[in-house]
Amino acid sequence: MEIIFETIIILILRYPGAGIRWLISRLWKSDKKFNEFLKEDAFINGVVSLLIIAAIVFGINKII
Repeated sequence: MEIIFETIIILILRYPGAGIRWLISRLWKSDKKFNEFLKEDAFINGVVSLLIIAAIVFGINKII
């Protein structure tokens, strides 16, 4: 059950994480394409997504 849950979470969070990494890399004028970030380690993309989601939730809770 845990393996299935981890796989689903990584697949769902992979795209937003790659998008965030791609946007940040564009700030430093990188020529890497979105597909290159997507093909890289899915775990890193998932962790980036989780960190951003946690920061948003924490920020909203601080405001309220």
